Amino acid sequence: MDEQKKVIASNIKSLLVKNNMTQSELANRIGIAKSTMSDYMNYRAMPGPGVLEKMAIVFGVTKADIDTTYKNTTAQIINGKLELVKGTNLVEQYLSIHNKKTRKIPIIGKIAAGQPIEAIEDIVDEIVPPYEVANPTEIFGLVVHGESMNKIVPNGNYAILRKQSEVENGEIAAVIVNGNFATLKKVYKFTDLIVLEPSSYDDSFIDQKYTKENCEDIKIIGKYLYSVSPMINN
Repeated sequence: MDEQKKVIASNIKSLLVKNNMTQSELANRIGIAKSTMSDYMNYRAMPGPGVLEKMAIVFGVTKADIDTTYKNTTAQIINGKLELVKGTNLVEQYLSIHNKKTRKIPIIGKIAAGQPIEAIEDIVDEIVPPYEVANPTEIFGLVVHGESMNKIVPNGNYAILRKQSEVENGEIAAVIVNGNFATLKKVYKFTDLIVLEPSSYDDSFIDQKYTKENCEDIKIIGKYLYSVSPMINN
């Protein structure tokens, strides 16, 4: 187990260098705490399948390129337990999974207050989720407009979110302020103040601070999970 932690950390380090990315940037991209990323890199913990999948998406590789225990393995239920089994044809497994009817994630162009997400007609795309999630009907995507969060999601890319009305301080969420279209920001909540923090390479973007004096209504509609680049049709 300890040896595999070292292998995973080494592979992550190589991919970070290859992609000119820091550990903090990767943590932000996949929605985990920087301390958790530090635990992975210092062999104190191992990323689970969901985190590995998010890393693989960011780096454009497979989970097996990060955690080598996934090479030529499949997950099977044996004696009531989920176990990794060597020697199964991964191509056949992939086809069997993706040939099944899969619920697609709707990508919404813009979301304003007062309208349920299910009723919004501004659906600009649909994507197949890269991995299974609980309650898939609670997942939706939002096109990111602008450069205020380009360290996390570049302009025009899709932010994939889970529907929820609360997040922890420092987590990224889609927020609607005073009925305007949803904006993606890091959220910090205090007794009489809510701060929406950008994460941009452009220093001109500053924190947005809202109190009862300057904000009639502020609503969190979803927690950020990961980002997806749209398909480019030639």
